[in-house]
Amino acid sequence: MDSTEPKGTKPAQPQEARTSSLMARGRRSWLWSLLTGLLILGLIGTIPFQNDVAGLILWTNVIMFCCLAQAWNLIGGFVGYAAFGNVVFFGIGAYTVAVALQHHLSYVFGLLLGVIISATFAFLLGLPVLRLKGHYFAIATLGVAVAIGEVVEAEGIGGPGGEASLPAPTFGGLDTNTVFFFAFILLSALLLLGTTWLTRARFGYALVAIRENEQAAEALGIPTFWYKVAAFTLSAIPTALAGGIYAYWQQFFNPSGEGGAFDPSRSIAMVLMTFLGGAGTIVGPLIGGIVVEYLDNFTLISFPTIHGPLLGAIVILVTIFLPQGLIRLVQELTRAPVALEGPEAARVSYIHRIGEGVRRVFRFIASQGV
Repeated sequence: MDSTEPKGTKPAQPQEARTSSLMARGRRSWLWSLLTGLLILGLIGTIPFQNDVAGLILWTNVIMFCCLAQAWNLIGGFVGYAAFGNVVFFGIGAYTVAVALQHHLSYVFGLLLGVIISATFAFLLGLPVLRLKGHYFAIATLGVAVAIGEVVEAEGIGGPGGEASLPAPTFGGLDTNTVFFFAFILLSALLLLGTTWLTRARFGYALVAIRENEQAAEALGIPTFWYKVAAFTLSAIPTALAGGIYAYWQQFFNPSGEGGAFDPSRSIAMVLMTFLGGAGTIVGPLIGGIVVEYLDNFTLISFPTIHGPLLGAIVILVTIFLPQGLIRLVQELTRAPVALEGPEAARVSYIHRIGEGVRRVFRFIASQGV
């Protein structure tokens, strides 16, 4: 049998096989991301069993911000619209629960009512503001959040000056901090599952198409405006839930100022956490939330004098060196070159692959204009 192949050599791997290998890896990536996120939440879920009250409170706050980042990812990560006013849904959820409890209504009723009001408000707000783009959209959403906080304070909703005071929660003798901790863990897990579904659903593909090229998406027949409104409304629902859980956990809070229910710095934290971990990814906002919020609390306690400058430095470094987030940086580091796909890749040493990954990361950073 004639052959042009030299003896002792194997035929080159067909391009179709290499393409199939890459596609299979892409199909599996969502599963690895989901399992990684669930593993992280599972490990954090062991904290209440360590009998450390201070640690439990710290990690409850960390997971709450993870939920906020995961919710913001729906509009900022998938659609690419930097909403700097999502804290308004957090505040609405918190104050709806406060008013409901002050009128002797059930906590669950207040929580659900806060979700309904926030979703309705997001839908109505999205109709005008989602016709804006870029920094105009960001400024508009931020302005709305600040304005609503001022209204709550001026009208004395929840109490004089908007200071809300809630009755102490009772959960049948269970530790309240533990209950709220697992409430945020559950919300984060649901967001993880929802984001995973979004990455594999037609709705999610349409949102990514809008992010990449809105005009091209419209040319393909995607009703971009209504998809953006839907994503904005979806992001409001878990944000309001987080606000409602936070309200009953804290029992007392203000509408504005540092740590207030409508504090704009919460929105900035959502953006920073999402971009640090990886906007538009499954597990990125969760990782970004843990890193930023834990570091924020640690430096606030241990190094209060450099707390502000350190957070500012993180924002600068993330913007310059990690424009695509930690998740995509790790993917770029560990991804094998196309030339090494197939049986040949198994013979390449681990050190060589890491070295190639490091060189690719430097090229990746350089390509961002750094």
